[in-house]
Amino acid sequence: MSVILQIIVPLLILSATLFFWTIRFPQIFTREIFPQTEDKKPNNVLFVTAHPDDECMFFAPTILALKKNKNVNINLVCFSTGDAHGLGDMRKVELVNSAKKLGLDASEIIIIDDLAFPDDIKKAWDPVLMAKTLESVIVAGKIDTVFTFDKNGISGHPNHTSLYIGIKFMIKTSMKFKFTPVQLYTLESISFLRKYLFFLDTIFTLAEHVRDKNSLMFVSNFEDYNIGCQAMRMHETQMVWFRKLYVIFSRYMYINTYKKS
Repeated sequence: MSVILQIIVPLLILSATLFFWTIRFPQIFTREIFPQTEDKKPNNVLFVTAHPDDECMFFAPTILALKKNKNVNINLVCFSTGDAHGLGDMRKVELVNSAKKLGLDASEIIIIDDLAFPDDIKKAWDPVLMAKTLESVIVAGKIDTVFTFDKNGISGHPNHTSLYIGIKFMIKTSMKFKFTPVQLYTLESISFLRKYLFFLDTIFTLAEHVRDKNSLMFVSNFEDYNIGCQAMRMHETQMVWFRKLYVIFSRYMYINTYKKS
């Protein structure tokens, strides 16, 4: 046991130190994909989620970081109302309130209320229908950058993985994006253990981030983490005991890393 502690304790101290350095000097550790210049036209960014609460459970560090960039306009599309237990109408209101906590206006939020996209842990969504629906949103909003889940969907939820498949299908098949391509960044799924290391996952995150020049990393300081928690509390119907623990321990409340797809 003493040998294990001799290994673990220094790693914890190192990871905590790296986290504090990362939030103190973010310009050193993160890559700026949207440079802030006076003459640059704004980037129109779209977050594509599956359920109400995804925006704060998984993407809060990114949304909060990009809201500080005056050259970025953020929109959010959620592909279901979260109606698995008949609470769809309530969850739509919760989503809007949560997004407002993250700095978004109600006009910047689109909620897809369509039986073709049910909140169902056993059902994948049709990529063709997804592509058609999302294409109209992207064209109307002149979107140039999309953030969503990767092929593993963080938790493996089929609705999450369907987003990745549908967006990739849209980009591959739509003629509208042949000459004006959309940049796609997918939120990296990590192991179960790392997922619940909260900010102590910094040591592993930085090691991967340094090796992969195409990766993106967003880290919330404690103020932004608190805002993410406030956003999650807007989802009153979802605040059962295990989600309360998630808000404390999940690495995704502190750190987001993306791969360019």
